[in-house]
Amino acid sequence: MNRFYVVLIGFLLAIANLSLAKESQQEVPRGHMQDLGLHRDSEGHIDILQEIPSAEEFWRKYVSKRTAVLIKGAAKDFPAKSLWTDPYISEKYGHLNVRLESKREGYQYPAGDVSLARDSLKHFVSTYVKENKYIVSQLPKPMYGDVLVPPCLACGDFNDSIVEVNYWMSSGGTRSLLHKDAPNILNCVLNGTKDWILIRPEHEYMVPLAKEPSMDGGGYSVLKVTKVDLIQFSKFRDCPYHIANVSAGDCLYVPYGTLHHVRSYGEKNMAVSFLFSRSLSHSKKFNDAGCEKQGPKNLADSTVAWDFDGATTLTMGLQEPAVYRRAALRAFRGKKNITTKLFMKRIGQTILPEDPQKRREARKKAIENFKLKNKKFITVDEISALPMDAFKPIIFISELDPVNTLQYEYRLFTKDQMREVFREVKDEKGGIDCEQFKEYYRRNLGGSERVAIEVIQEFDNDKDGKISKKERKKNMKRVLNLFEDDMPPEHVNDYADVFVYRDQREQVPKVDPMEIYYDGDAEKKYEFYRKGEGEGIRVKEGYTQFEDGEDPLFTSRKELSTKGENKDERNGDEEEEEMQMPDEEEDVDEYPNRDSRDEL
Repeated sequence: MNRFYVVLIGFLLAIANLSLAKESQQEVPRGHMQDLGLHRDSEGHIDILQEIPSAEEFWRKYVSKRTAVLIKGAAKDFPAKSLWTDPYISEKYGHLNVRLESKREGYQYPAGDVSLARDSLKHFVSTYVKENKYIVSQLPKPMYGDVLVPPCLACGDFNDSIVEVNYWMSSGGTRSLLHKDAPNILNCVLNGTKDWILIRPEHEYMVPLAKEPSMDGGGYSVLKVTKVDLIQFSKFRDCPYHIANVSAGDCLYVPYGTLHHVRSYGEKNMAVSFLFSRSLSHSKKFNDAGCEKQGPKNLADSTVAWDFDGATTLTMGLQEPAVYRRAALRAFRGKKNITTKLFMKRIGQTILPEDPQKRREARKKAIENFKLKNKKFITVDEISALPMDAFKPIIFISELDPVNTLQYEYRLFTKDQMREVFREVKDEKGGIDCEQFKEYYRRNLGGSERVAIEVIQEFDNDKDGKISKKERKKNMKRVLNLFEDDMPPEHVNDYADVFVYRDQREQVPKVDPMEIYYDGDAEKKYEFYRKGEGEGIRVKEGYTQFEDGEDPLFTSRKELSTKGENKDERNGDEEEEEMQMPDEEEDVDEYPNRDSRDEL
């Protein structure tokens, strides 16, 4: 009898376990731990145009509505499409350098022959097929002449709207993070094909975003695009998306703030991206001046806010100057003029960086470029009349990404790491084996040969190609000082430990909290205004993105509706007396010495 019960219990447990396993299997959501986009069917392909639209139609139907569209053949006549073969690039542009990224997510920036994350085009085209790297860079300005600006982006309000031009080149097989960009994008494919997944802003509340500063409106998701965890990130299971298949000669418009994931194919995949002002998506109407004889425009004849010379510091990812000018205009809060001290205090809360050294530099540039020295008052018309170039040095100081400099490699590795390296490569006589050091530095740290050689040269006083014990001891402190004390934050997290969701709601507000418009007519009320309604977008987990008062660059709706009523605006004197700001001579230090290659 006992045996019978034992067998019966075992049988029942087996059935229960089988049932639980089946139930557990049924609960695994579609697409779990698979590629991005397999969690559900797409909403279909985005709109496709067989002909290039007029500039006005492009703005009215797509840019003003933030609606993605594929324009077939818009890049088929670019000279670069036929000219930019590997031999041509190597021969004509091989001396220029570009920024690199790894083809596999989460990996350190690859080393080129210039430095970590930087390669000459000559070296790149001879190695990119075999190595884990591809170009994600600003397009060097000397290459502009081979690129055309499509007619729909070449006239009217689109004139002078290009923030930067980016260059992409790989041997295919690349996958981007799911991310979004602050400007509008027109991505034109020259070789290969690209498949895009696009998620409209109103569905962003379903996407886990990395917890990071969002002053510029960009950002990325912590989803692993090749292994999407739909149990941890359950909201994403129902997230709608559209697809876009882009072939050579086509251009894809991606509205700013639209989350997108890109996969590239082909033995050679190459594209040029025009990043243009997000403010065009909020204009009330389109000025089509100069569009009567609409046609393509050579990029070399166009104005680009941020250029790259192909040799020094990239300005990739910097904010468009117009945003900083609007923030400076906001400091007047409806008045025609205020004291320079009050103006400096207010822009100190908005466009000047928090880091003390950078703040001193940026403040000095603001006083110089805005012509504030020895002035008691500043008028709104004076700020309105400033050229965009007046704001560029401030942006450069505030927002420059270290990876865009030629000194990034020295920042990436720490003194402790380098001490360990030097211990490992010490020779029998107490000196440093140069060849062993270069090999160790490149293989174990992933550094570049050029920087390894520079380090050796710092030790080698007598320039005999050897590092003696005496040279090692004498120069060790100076060499270590080239590197950082502590490991800096990663430029892009592998996958963030902290993430946030937008509040669950069907749609985000129509207002774009990044964009504030200024009526510059001196005879009017000097009002700021926004298109639409709404107070910005809030997120959970104690982190606020674009919330009122959180991003000082952009004012709240409440503040806009009470212009001139705040107690600190009665006459400005109360604030001025409390500022305790030092005189200009004491405000800033001189620029620290730095490599001339890193000058703006």
